Amino acid sequence: MKYYSENTRRFYDSEQECAQAEIEYHKKLAAEKAKKEELSNARKTRANEVEEAYKAVLEAQKKYRTLLKKFCEDYGSFHMTLKTGEDNPFNLFESFFDRFW
Repeated sequence: MKYYSENTRRFYDSEQECAQAEIEYHKKLAAEKAKKEELSNARKTRANEVEEAYKAVLEAQKKYRTLLKKFCEDYGSFHMTLKTGEDNPFNLFESFFDRFW
């Protein structure tokens, strides 16, 4: 007599063999599900970090514009020398478009 497992979709020679294969199958499914969930949670966490950093950039830009506006109202104009490179905050959108488009 052969035993068929609907989970593994295989035939087995004994009931014990079939039961053991189903246990292993369910363990494997649980491990895969846990791994997918872990990856999903890690992705969500990192996405939140990126969003928080972006919000911080927007707040910093808002503060910059406010201070610049007040300075220009008091003194008429503002002069600043900008250097290119990673530390230039105005390169944020330029680097974004260079990488993704």
